[in-house]
Amino acid sequence: MLATIYCLLYGDHFKLHKRLLDSLQKHLPVGEARVVVWCNTVCNYTQHYLQAVPISWEVILSAKNVPKYEVMRRLFRGAAVPAPETEWVVWFDDDSHIVKADWWPRTKAYLAEKTDEGIVYAGEAWYVHHLPGQWEFIKQAKWFKGLEPQMCPTRKPGVQQPGIWFAQGAYWWMRTDVMERLNWPDDRLQHNGGDTLLGEAIRQQGLPFHRFHHGVKLNDAKRRGFHEKPAGSRKDVRR
Repeated sequence: MLATIYCLLYGDHFKLHKRLLDSLQKHLPVGEARVVVWCNTVCNYTQHYLQAVPISWEVILSAKNVPKYEVMRRLFRGAAVPAPETEWVVWFDDDSHIVKADWWPRTKAYLAEKTDEGIVYAGEAWYVHHLPGQWEFIKQAKWFKGLEPQMCPTRKPGVQQPGIWFAQGAYWWMRTDVMERLNWPDDRLQHNGGDTLLGEAIRQQGLPFHRFHHGVKLNDAKRRGFHEKPAGSRKDVRR
């Protein structure tokens, strides 16, 4: 198998859950990836759907709405199900879904084409500027290697501010050995800010970020569930 694909579902949002899971059943060739579905307080419709899935997926039902990065720690470190042994780990939030029939073969081909470039991390490229407190938070990380902040564009031509380019957190690929090297996710993370922090953690190791998300529509729903400040921020804003 090439990858372990993790899906995080939340709440009474069956249409979103069905949209993502239908797209996986339709476009993921059987036997080419392991699929693990974590369900945070999902509705009965979603539970019934998963019971009827004709292929072998691993499903975890949680009566508690567990924060995203606590879920990720339990999954990646083998506390809920066996830890990944595939070359890649893939993450889907339930507001993302596959929209093109060639998603899997195109993605496999891209990964193979970029092997010589040392591809380890891929997704849709976004950037943010650091909020007050975040750079101090980053410098305290076990994975911090001393690189100065990345400079990112602003709305003013030619003006940049410290920030980070990262793979939007609703869908990304990361090589499993890199996940293990970073001991990802960072133990300080709970629900918000982990996608930007992962981009910085990858950059601090001198590793590349490949901007590729062919065939997947990300972040395709209104925000739901937990609200907290972005990781490390002293300023309470929504991202």
